Amino acid sequence: MNLIRKKNLFLALSISLIIFLLCYNVINAEEKIKIYADEVRVDEVNEKVTATGDAVAINEDNIKIKSNKLTYNKSKNFIEADGSVVINDQMDNTFFLDELNATDNFNIITGKAVKVRLNDDSRIVGSNFNKKGEISVIENAEYTPCTKKNYLIKNCPGWKLKSNKIYHDSKNNTIHYDHAQIQLFNIPVFYLPYFSHPDPSVKKRSGFLMPTIQTDNQLGETFSIPIFLNLSSNRDITFTPNIQTTGNNFYNLDYRHLNDLFDLEMNSSIDDNNDDTGTSNHLFIESKIFNSYGNLNTYLRTSNNDTYMRKNNINNLTVLKSGIEFDREVNDTFFSMETIGYKHLTVDNQQWEYLYPKIAYDINNIDNNISGGNVSLNNKLSFKKNLNENYVSLASSQLNWTNKKINKNLGFIFDNEANLRVASISIDEKSRSDTSNIRFYPQLSSRVSYPLLKSSALFNQTLTPIVMPIIAPYNNYTEAQEVTNSNLFSTNRATSISEWESGPRINYGIEWFINSEKGADIRTVIGQNYRFNKLRNDTAKEISNYFVNSNININLENYLDGSIVIDRDDLKIRSLNANSFNRFGDLVFAINYDYTSGKYNASAEQVAVGGKYELENNLFIKFTGTKNLDTNKNIGYQYGILYENDCLGIDFNYFRDLTKDRDIKESDGFSFTVVLKPFGSTKNYGKNIVFGPRI
Repeated sequence: MNLIRKKNLFLALSISLIIFLLCYNVINAEEKIKIYADEVRVDEVNEKVTATGDAVAINEDNIKIKSNKLTYNKSKNFIEADGSVVINDQMDNTFFLDELNATDNFNIITGKAVKVRLNDDSRIVGSNFNKKGEISVIENAEYTPCTKKNYLIKNCPGWKLKSNKIYHDSKNNTIHYDHAQIQLFNIPVFYLPYFSHPDPSVKKRSGFLMPTIQTDNQLGETFSIPIFLNLSSNRDITFTPNIQTTGNNFYNLDYRHLNDLFDLEMNSSIDDNNDDTGTSNHLFIESKIFNSYGNLNTYLRTSNNDTYMRKNNINNLTVLKSGIEFDREVNDTFFSMETIGYKHLTVDNQQWEYLYPKIAYDINNIDNNISGGNVSLNNKLSFKKNLNENYVSLASSQLNWTNKKINKNLGFIFDNEANLRVASISIDEKSRSDTSNIRFYPQLSSRVSYPLLKSSALFNQTLTPIVMPIIAPYNNYTEAQEVTNSNLFSTNRATSISEWESGPRINYGIEWFINSEKGADIRTVIGQNYRFNKLRNDTAKEISNYFVNSNININLENYLDGSIVIDRDDLKIRSLNANSFNRFGDLVFAINYDYTSGKYNASAEQVAVGGKYELENNLFIKFTGTKNLDTNKNIGYQYGILYENDCLGIDFNYFRDLTKDRDIKESDGFSFTVVLKPFGSTKNYGKNIVFGPRI
């Protein structure tokens, strides 16, 4: 009986093993190549193994060969596969072939009708595939990083490289091309006897970046070709010669050094002008240090020629800011120190404005229990020289108390504030010299608001009247600016470090907020300021002009923001600013309108528009323009065509700039930029190409 049971158990185990082997067979070939398949047949005489049905061969480097049928010759270490052959290498690249032969533990592979999908989703197709060691060769090949979902034309990538042979060097992580054509939309545009670029595993590699071409009537044609030098994993240099047909060439040099201790970036240029004016140059350097002791930021921006950068389209800056800044925050204390110099490029003689060491030391949350509010202390020390050669120095200390109270029974909200500012101010002007004694600026204020809520099925709305009385003594050295959205309920609208808004006054207004269940909202603020007496500046009247600000958000892609100041005496508009951004289907456009006028000053009115319309699959027409409505003259405008997807960027523009400043004349011309992604933009820092012999 026991014997029968043992026989039955043995029989059951045997059947189970047979079923398992039939479902999933494994052949171990000297522990170098393993074969998995649904069915495996062994020819002992000829030392052949035939695997069919989801057959997979894996070598010791984890390279996988998959096929419907694999034939392995053990004595010759030879594998033959046909019918939907797939290779997966160690770098997650995938090869598709119609047939394949592999020897020497997959170090030598040949195949036909190859398609390669690299690990960054770029692709290579070719007629024949040969691999020997670390070098793979594809004949009659085409390479493109474009994905089919971004094709503008069916079966037509934005760009591709067509080559007699493509070599992939897996040791040096480089792809080489012999006799290559660069094709845009299957149209040959450029021939290169040799071409190379890093494979997807490389993030940075020295070489050429994509060139750009621009032409205008002032500079002529400008050809720029950046050269990228990878010094190390955290340091690189980009050198860009800019060759102009007018002969006034200039050269850019960018340097970056990034590590855990600091960030350092430099941007500079110099021209080779040999006329009486000599060479022009610019230098921008910025460094950032972040550690437990604080943050240190130093920056230098300078140019020896006011118009050099704008004239050569380096940038459009009209003020260059240089300085050093340090700040440290520990718990509730904050310390900062800065020294800043401003170089004005729109003023002759390159005039400078300085802010000598400005020191601030703030202590927050001194007391929030005994006083019933928050107590803080702000200390400042600063020195300034402006363009008029006036010198102003300030030493001040301000004690602040803030308190928030809500009357739950009546619904009133009180934001209370008390300040005591003690300041020593010294003013040395060309017209007068005034060294003041210590000045005191005590002030009490309370922002009283009363929200009124109403809800319906469609939307909710809140109407909030706001009154803010401020009690403060008069001071002869005070000023106030016109009421705006940012300062309507401010306790101090003075902008100068030597001034302070004083005197009793009341800020008042109404805020109306409407929001729908779908996310759209409208916020409108109407306000005014009343003071019991004029200050010495004309803008600070007893009653200010009316101020209105409104913001309309339909959704994240459609909004309108505008503010208006209406003269209280004659109800004329003194200033109006409106900004609009809208998207309607394939059309995106933005408008900015700005108008200012004073009773005794000339008005200024300007409108700027910009838009982009998608014609088809990432193909856009675009337009930007600025016009002075007072003179009815254009300031500048630009028309262009843009095509941009994940592999290609083509930007063609006609522009006209009517700005004039000394040697900057009115100009018009064309710019043409082609970016072959992913190695065509300097923003990628190192996705680049190399021209020259293959080593």
